[in-house]
Amino acid sequence: LFHSSCGQGRDPAPELARVMSADTDSVPYWLIATPITSGYGPQDEWNNHVKKTGDGLAENYKFNVPSKDLKVGTLDSLMALSDELVRYDTMAEATTFKIYKQLAELGKEGAAFEEPTIPVERGGAVSIDEYVRTFAWDEAKYPVKSPLKELSELLITAVSRMDDELKAKSAEYASLKGSKMAIERKEQGNLMVRSLDGLVKGSDFIDSEHLTTLLVVVPKFSVKEWNNSYATLGGGATSFVVPSSSKCLAEDTDTALMTVTLFRTAVESFKTNAREKRFIVRDFEYSAEGVAADNASKVKVGADFEKTKVMFMRWCKTNFAEAYSAMLHLKAVRLFVESTLRYGVPPNFQAVLMKPKKEIPLRRALDSLYGHLASNDMIGGAEEETMPGVGGEFFPYVFLTVATAPVLVG
Repeated sequence: LFHSSCGQGRDPAPELARVMSADTDSVPYWLIATPITSGYGPQDEWNNHVKKTGDGLAENYKFNVPSKDLKVGTLDSLMALSDELVRYDTMAEATTFKIYKQLAELGKEGAAFEEPTIPVERGGAVSIDEYVRTFAWDEAKYPVKSPLKELSELLITAVSRMDDELKAKSAEYASLKGSKMAIERKEQGNLMVRSLDGLVKGSDFIDSEHLTTLLVVVPKFSVKEWNNSYATLGGGATSFVVPSSSKCLAEDTDTALMTVTLFRTAVESFKTNAREKRFIVRDFEYSAEGVAADNASKVKVGADFEKTKVMFMRWCKTNFAEAYSAMLHLKAVRLFVESTLRYGVPPNFQAVLMKPKKEIPLRRALDSLYGHLASNDMIGGAEEETMPGVGGEFFPYVFLTVATAPVLVG
């Protein structure tokens, strides 16, 4: 028999991550493998397993690993691949749920988030849970007769490509979102700081050799004072302010935006005198071409953002399904490799997918069922026996987890 500590039911930290949610639907599945006992058939093993674990402890599903078709290779190649698969599994899960989280964030910014689905060979698309529970190897994408190393590299290469694309698309989306938010910020805030382009029009201004129009922000409680005094703020005997030239263009909670027309020679004096009364002259020069350009830029940025968002969401939906499928195929390969290292050749093991309902009693039931497969110090995750880079839990059966939603390390 092939035996190796590198394949003995270890569960790396990412797989030991606990779902930070009270929703039991988010609890990861347990994926275990146990040898078929001599003299027993697969159905006998299944019946015995379900009898001991199905009574309110877990939902059980057969997990279809094409163990008769996958190529075993040599012991050395299996041991080397086992180490690689731990890394591949972590990478695939991380990429898969980065896409999931991105899709959820996009959903928050628009329509309600819809749980992604995964296309299946039999036609149509199914929920993540149904895909896991009814997993079938996709021979068209991942030829099962390929060497295990080649097959694993094919899977992780697909995931790596998606990870690179996600980074590029996320950066593009973030840039456009930043541009859109910058434009929106310019149009928000009070009249002291916000853009005035959308509040004024050409007819509000006089711009000649001698006359000009200023925009002044006046506290609402001082509007009456403004109306009574603005004509005197130009300085000099005549003040150089055009009488009855002030009108209100806009208001916010605390201030009003007023116009005033005066001689160019009196602008600096007017600003000084206005400031003493807490009337603030905005530094603004109206340009029809500039306003039109700003409006066109605003429309373009908004349209580009919405188009990019729709395309990015579509990409996330498609590639989440692809990434999740690749991730689950990698887990099937990993389960096969570790089971072969544990139980020997030819591969003869039972793969079971479990949805835990009561984790501690379920673990005890599994230890009772399969404790004879290993020494006592491995059962239940003995704390005194740990390995670098491994979660520290060891079981007398091969054990992995399958998440159906993003998890947080607890």
